[in-house]
Amino acid sequence: MEKHTLMNSHRQRVRAVTCSVLLCGIAPCAAVPAALAQSSHTARWYSEPQYEPPERQVDMQPMRLELQFEPREGLVRGTVTHRFTPLRERVDSLFLHGPGIRVSDATFNGRPARFTTTPGGITVHLVPPANWNSQDSLTLRYEANPRRGLYFIGWKDSTGESRKQIWSQGQGIDNRHWFPCHDEQNDKLTTETIVTFDAQYKVLSNGTRVRVRDNGDGTKTWHYRMSHPHSTYLVMLGIGDYAVEERRSKSGVPLHLWYYPENPERVEPTYRYSAEAVDFMEKETGVAYPWESYAQIPVQDFLYGAMENTTATVFGDFFFVDRRAFLDQNYIGVNVHELAHQWFGDYVTSRAARHGWLHESFATFYPKLFLRHLDGEDAYQWRRRSEHDSALKASRQNRFPILHSQGGRERAYQKGSAVLDMMRYTFGEDAVRRVLTHFLKTHAYGLVESNDLYQAFQDVLGLSPAWFFEQWIYRGGEPHYAVSYGDVSRNGARITSITVRQEHPRDDLVGLFRMPLVFAVYYADGTMDSARVMIERETQTVDIPNRENKTIAFVLFDPGSWVLKTVSFPKTFEELELQSLRARDMIDRYDAVVGMREYAPDKKRAALLRIYEKERFAAMRAEAVTQLVNDANPASWGLVRTALEDPSAEVRRAVVRAVTEIPPSERSSFERCLKDSSYEVVAGALQKLIDQYPSEANRYFEITAQDRGVGNQVRVLRHELRAGLGHTSSLDSLVRLASPAFEFRTRVRAFEALGRLNHLDNDVAMALCDALTHPNGRLRGPAAEVARAFMKQSAYRPLMRNAVANGGWHTWKAEMLQEFLESN
Repeated sequence: MEKHTLMNSHRQRVRAVTCSVLLCGIAPCAAVPAALAQSSHTARWYSEPQYEPPERQVDMQPMRLELQFEPREGLVRGTVTHRFTPLRERVDSLFLHGPGIRVSDATFNGRPARFTTTPGGITVHLVPPANWNSQDSLTLRYEANPRRGLYFIGWKDSTGESRKQIWSQGQGIDNRHWFPCHDEQNDKLTTETIVTFDAQYKVLSNGTRVRVRDNGDGTKTWHYRMSHPHSTYLVMLGIGDYAVEERRSKSGVPLHLWYYPENPERVEPTYRYSAEAVDFMEKETGVAYPWESYAQIPVQDFLYGAMENTTATVFGDFFFVDRRAFLDQNYIGVNVHELAHQWFGDYVTSRAARHGWLHESFATFYPKLFLRHLDGEDAYQWRRRSEHDSALKASRQNRFPILHSQGGRERAYQKGSAVLDMMRYTFGEDAVRRVLTHFLKTHAYGLVESNDLYQAFQDVLGLSPAWFFEQWIYRGGEPHYAVSYGDVSRNGARITSITVRQEHPRDDLVGLFRMPLVFAVYYADGTMDSARVMIERETQTVDIPNRENKTIAFVLFDPGSWVLKTVSFPKTFEELELQSLRARDMIDRYDAVVGMREYAPDKKRAALLRIYEKERFAAMRAEAVTQLVNDANPASWGLVRTALEDPSAEVRRAVVRAVTEIPPSERSSFERCLKDSSYEVVAGALQKLIDQYPSEANRYFEITAQDRGVGNQVRVLRHELRAGLGHTSSLDSLVRLASPAFEFRTRVRAFEALGRLNHLDNDVAMALCDALTHPNGRLRGPAAEVARAFMKQSAYRPLMRNAVANGGWHTWKAEMLQEFLESN
């Protein structure tokens, strides 16, 4: 799932445990031979026994879920039937998660059953008790008004602006709020969903659509069924006004691409490469798509980026984009991320959340490979660097490992993906691909934990990579290498002697790292020598013979930047310039250009002009022009004009973001940006042009009058700028855009604009109160910041208090709002 990891939702005391590492942390038995015992080493990592998979009494099997809704009331009426087999010799009661669910009656094996309700769910008393080898059935009829797990969007909007939808989000443990179940991921079951709803809307759920029946009373009944088991957090529902485009992959997988019928032009850019991605994943994993079909559906106000429900991904409609918005934000990466989960997360599922990296790391890794497939090696290196930066940033806060409940998103997603790159770098791409194919097939439709992946290395390659798993998965931190080199003579031979020192903080849980690293010496004549050496000691020296006494141009440590690390490696400007022009890998050339940031324009101008002209990768050109965009030299402004016409929107965005002053002589170049294909370029140029040339504002507003942008980016900005110049109609428009009639990204932008304009009225106060109780934290958080700023002003506090007191809020919303007032 593209979202903040759920591992952070709990806090606990963490202790370090010590054990002898033979099988990735499994302690050896007492009969270990003395020689082997002497050669083993001691390893320490975090232990969290409370995060082992929860115990269960039964094995859940088919689940049948029958549903009806009262959407204006947020009401679910349901009947759920669970079939199960006892795992214990005798089971006399069964607990199902269901906080807030109101059960009206229960039957066990067709007979009425007594049940009790607690805040966490329902306990059904089984009479007679269930026993080993029996096949049992439990049916509950219930109602619920869920605040989590199932969301009713737009049904109370009187303006008609908002979409009307119902959609679910089950991960981590939220589906329990709208149907009673064993809502833990350590059990898998087949599911069947039957929904009766207003006939003017379409319904999507997991699996094959068995039938749609017109009931003749203005409703239809939609029936879906899964043919293979999955976990309950992956059960989904999506209801709304949609059309569907049908495609097939080359291997024949049916693809159902749901879209808003008024925007058919958005289908191609949104779902670009969807079929090709299925073919890619099948080839890369060595496993055919493991389900009957694959659907995707955009929804309004989705809590995260997307969610990989089995056979049916839900994604935020901010990714449902036209061809222009595609340049600024597209769905390709998230699309492949959720598709990869159909193998890693849905097909094989971790037994407990602490092994969730087996889902998210792989789902982050495969889009990176698909990007390389589409755009080449440079794009792959760029994505790797972005992941490294995220992981290293997280380590500035703490050094938790990937396999830890508090590891956070950056560990489960980006660092885990980087670790998979390093696996392939260390053990070989083809070798690791064979391991992963075996891992998937061995545990098909089953449950896994991290040691299962380790065992796959042993089973397929005969390797026991305990050292790799220990330092990168079970333990935290990353290495910091201090590197230097000398051009020396030794015994009459010329040698490039490179010294590497591991300087990161070390303790019981972070030690010295062991990794094979490449060293490359580039010579002035264009040739190069290299060596791959296992670096594992605190200080090591690597000697590379210079047999022909060549002049050294520059030296690279880990060319291609495969290993997750920080590095100190001082270089002269001359070395940086040569590296920026001659290093084989784009990322090494990029690092050299970044190293030039500390130099004055006169020192680096000629080199940067040459780099821009030579480089094909957009990020390189963007970095080069960014360093010169505020340089007054005519040659630099010539580069800026060229960059504003660059075919890559990334380069044009970089110029508009970085420029601090637009001289009159260059104004026309930036004015052309108001008609750019990228909405972000338009918004950036509009802001900066009006800041510097307010007398031209009306002309600029007219040029951009039809532009909206993702989340109404350009539209909101235009109204903010017009309101700032005294146009009250634009202020009214911002108030309307902040209302519940619009999706959350538009509302966030409108709230922030109103905050900068310092405008609060009754309508804005009511909209803020609505946002402060919204289930989407990406609306709730920014709204709270704006509301706090208004609450600090004595003139505005009564407006906010009045909105809370007289808004007719539901009890739980009123309590949230009152708590907000009291804390501010």
